[in-house]
Amino acid sequence: MPSKRYWAKNNPELDFEETVNKTIFFINNFKYKKFIHISSISARCQSSTVYGINKKKSENVVLQNLNNLVLRLGPLYGDGLDKGVLVDMLNSKTVYINENSKYSFTDASWVCEWIVGNLNLYRGIKEIGSKDYFTLSQIAKKINSKSAFEGDVDNQIIIDNEKYNSTSNDVLIFLKNLIKNELLNN
Repeated sequence: MPSKRYWAKNNPELDFEETVNKTIFFINNFKYKKFIHISSISARCQSSTVYGINKKKSENVVLQNLNNLVLRLGPLYGDGLDKGVLVDMLNSKTVYINENSKYSFTDASWVCEWIVGNLNLYRGIKEIGSKDYFTLSQIAKKINSKSAFEGDVDNQIIIDNEKYNSTSNDVLIFLKNLIKNELLNN
């Protein structure tokens, strides 16, 4: 299954329908005190791509009510990971992003815990996740990936003034455990 960003590039009208029009539908057809919208830092980092443009448009719909909250997430990893740059690197497949791209990887379970514990404290736009990063080439070297890289630099770095107890270093432990488990299962 292709990434959502790749799919959006090849299906711009469908992506608009799935991203913007569905957000409008939920805003207009459900009662809520505060609408929590899960978005992506691509709304900031990829503002010239179909994916980023539609993410930003859906955020703007949500932010018409000043009490609402948009949570921008960066690159995630965790149980059930089945696509994306980490999977491609684990399988030594071509990664269609420049190897010098900087990614702030964050554990999906940490994100869930943060949201549950903090969603009533904020409104507006909030970027959450690890604030440190790895380049994709650094990760590839650490897991002995033979992946080739091609494409533009795509920096996915969390920008927020808050200190978080999440670090991108944890992605290395996650990947090494996946590799170890794969070796044990073979």
